[in-house]
Amino acid sequence: MRLNKLSILYSLLGILMASCIKDEAPNAEADITGISFSGDILANSYIDMNPSYDEALDAYPIRINVKEGTDVTKLAPVFELTPGATIDPASGSSQDFTSPMRYTVTSQDKNWKRIYAVTVREQKASNIPTTFHFEKVRLVQQAYQEFYEEQDGGNELVWASGNKGFRWAMSKAEVEDYPTVQYENGKVGKCAKLETRLTGDLGNMVGMPIAAGNLFIGSFDMLNAITNPLSATRFGTPFYNRPLRLTGYYKYKAGEKFYENGGYTDRKDMMNIYAIFYDGVNYDSAGKAIDVTLDGHLPDNNYEHSNMVALALMSNPHETDEWEHFDIPFDYARYGKKIDEAKLAKGEYKISLIFASSKDGAVFEGAPGSTLLIDEVELIYE
Repeated sequence: MRLNKLSILYSLLGILMASCIKDEAPNAEADITGISFSGDILANSYIDMNPSYDEALDAYPIRINVKEGTDVTKLAPVFELTPGATIDPASGSSQDFTSPMRYTVTSQDKNWKRIYAVTVREQKASNIPTTFHFEKVRLVQQAYQEFYEEQDGGNELVWASGNKGFRWAMSKAEVEDYPTVQYENGKVGKCAKLETRLTGDLGNMVGMPIAAGNLFIGSFDMLNAITNPLSATRFGTPFYNRPLRLTGYYKYKAGEKFYENGGYTDRKDMMNIYAIFYDGVNYDSAGKAIDVTLDGHLPDNNYEHSNMVALALMSNPHETDEWEHFDIPFDYARYGKKIDEAKLAKGEYKISLIFASSKDGAVFEGAPGSTLLIDEVELIYE
């Protein structure tokens, strides 16, 4: 598997090196590659610099969370761009981010432009919904669906999935053929449908023959999707309360043949439903805050990590043709940690809910056709 990936990467590198023998042409890329601000205002140091095109905004969205109390009417972001590119409005200029601010990046060769919509949101204690109905989706890049939830005050939670990675392998797939889609026949109204899919010749070529349907609170980092796939699923968003239970409804049917180690076996596939609550900020010896985001390595390491505080893990996952209710308590005793109330009040703890149609899909093991339906989920907290 690793050899296949490295061979492809080395081949691409060879092509790039050969092209560099010629006189270097002006750069045709028009990307924002980094954003920084003066002062310690970021609530979360991770910013997704590889967003999918948003038709509603007619731009590539970049979402930034700043600490509560930050004056968003006078912010001067400094942008890193691809070599030779320019940006308008200018990098470092003060702008009002009460509404999304549009930036146009022009490539060095002047032939390409990319428009970004930069949204800055002041992070508050009530900034995410805690009930999820999966009734709202939008189409991304005319290719796949993205689930989102809204709450009073205009706050929005966008669910992440591996659909963006599946598109890389199966660019001609229909919307309904993606691993994570909306389904009409939910427990109430519509629901989320997660199905393990084959990824075709390209997926096989890089040792990723299947893609499990997944849905989680966090972000999907496409830059790591091929070289370090377990790091591509970044779990968590700041949460200001002590979670108690995760409840909801599910249906599940395993696929007929389990794929692992390059072939099909008699192993039985199983879905996964869990939630994590963890300390999202470490401090160095100088007292500087360092953002922490857990990723797909966590279940691979039996949910053990020095920053974990509580885990809600379904203890008896099984197939069912009827909607079945689940009620999973958060286990704090497993990690033996007390919540720091001061850190909790500042939003330094993070939460994520994770659903997958194949438990081991992150390491590309599972049964094509395994299908998990999820609906009416609630995060209960105190």
